[in-house]
Amino acid sequence: MTGTGLALRPVRAGRLLRAHVGVELASAALALGAICVLLARQFRAPGSEMDEGAVLAYSGRVLHGAVPWRDFQTFYGPGNLWLVGGVSKVFGLGVDMERSVGLGYRLAVVLALYTLARRIGPLAGVGALAVCAFLVPGQGLAALALWGSLAFALAGLAVLVAAAARRPGRARSLLLAAAGALSACALLVRFDFVLVVALPSAVLLPLFSWRERGRALVAFAVVLAAYAPQLWLVGPGGLDRLVRQLRATEPGRRLPFPAAHAYPGVIFTPAVVVTVVLVVTGAVLLRAQRSSLEARVLLATGVFSAALLPTTLSRLDGPHVVPFGVVPLALLPALVTTLVQHLRASRDRGVTVPLVATVCALGSCAAAVAIVLGAPGAARAVVTPQPLASYRVALGDRWFPVGDRSEAQAAQAVVAAADRLARPGQSLFVGPADLRRTNYNDTYVYYLLPQLRPASFYMEMNPQTANRSGSGLASQVMSADWLILDRLYDRWRERNSSSKLGSVVPNLVVRRHFCVVAASGGDTLLRRCR
Repeated sequence: MTGTGLALRPVRAGRLLRAHVGVELASAALALGAICVLLARQFRAPGSEMDEGAVLAYSGRVLHGAVPWRDFQTFYGPGNLWLVGGVSKVFGLGVDMERSVGLGYRLAVVLALYTLARRIGPLAGVGALAVCAFLVPGQGLAALALWGSLAFALAGLAVLVAAAARRPGRARSLLLAAAGALSACALLVRFDFVLVVALPSAVLLPLFSWRERGRALVAFAVVLAAYAPQLWLVGPGGLDRLVRQLRATEPGRRLPFPAAHAYPGVIFTPAVVVTVVLVVTGAVLLRAQRSSLEARVLLATGVFSAALLPTTLSRLDGPHVVPFGVVPLALLPALVTTLVQHLRASRDRGVTVPLVATVCALGSCAAAVAIVLGAPGAARAVVTPQPLASYRVALGDRWFPVGDRSEAQAAQAVVAAADRLARPGQSLFVGPADLRRTNYNDTYVYYLLPQLRPASFYMEMNPQTANRSGSGLASQVMSADWLILDRLYDRWRERNSSSKLGSVVPNLVVRRHFCVVAASGGDTLLRRCR
């Protein structure tokens, strides 16, 4: 009788384990499916006229041999444009194709965070998916450089953790090479992600031998070498111009800290606190257990989030805060799980109890403010019950979704007039009506009119760059055959230096040398006066 009981116990344990794994996998698959459904609803959401429009317009130009930093202004690496351009070479350039790349970025972020959290425990993994379901879908699907670099960097970190969990061998070597390549891809998309890639790697690489680290570094260097032809084509003068313009535009982009009770402060404030707790907890646990992979995961994700802070602080709005906040907040369930486990196992509760209480209180307050109380604007962080209404500005098989009906109608009339009147090969400039402030413009118009050459290096408008004295904007406007100017952005108001007026010369060029051909709403089409 005793022998039978002993034989049944492993069988029951095995069944319970399989049932537990089955429930976990089902929960994860359900959460991931819900995220995919929520993301898919964003394919017809309005786009950002300059940011998403720039991805489309620049990718089209790259396909025809244009070089970023030399032929048009961009403050990011060329990797995102190479990827979108390469995919469009196969499937055709369009909003759906570009947003499919953006969908891939976001799913990579979600899966990487799930993989990292799952190292702590199954509930932590499902909790990470739940946080992602709340934060990620509301940000649209545009293939923006920030999401691309975040996807590659997180994927590289997740693969590096997977390699650390394996025994030395071929599979581990391949994972290390993949981690190095993915980290280099993150820098190809955004060169300012150096610390985001380097600091978490420094936490995990001590787990590997020098030979294994060398394999990862070789793969990293091989992929990063793709910058070499880019730098050679741009030259020292182009790089110097890029650095000067980055410094000049920073005061015009920076925003004040948001209120903690309003969007996006309702995400930013708890994310910063969780980041600090992740770093402290990971460092304390790692000091106690040098071989603990879980402690290194917490510390690596904490320093990853901390390294993202400079990018977020450069512009504290939703599109920059949410990609930062999703990383530490998705790891919050893993942090709570780790602290609870440590609390159970440790006799010294002087430090662990306050940490557990802090994290639990923080998570509860953030959830209450964002969901139950409905803080002002917090709903903008999540997907809305119905897709946001959008109105197409279209020419032939190319279109772009705009969020305001009257703006879409005005743009449609002016773009159609330009398509009808302009000859292929002529040049076009798109900007605000008052060129003393170059804060924003409808860059997507370049994508809709590919038969016209961009007349200016400044295809997108950034404050304190194009409107600076000596920028060359006036002569570039002078060389254009056609202008499309929008008065909507003349009312641009932000609490930074973007409100300062720049050179008046471009306005004088427009006034003296161009005549109005068509106008609708705030949009105007002008051509050189005969």
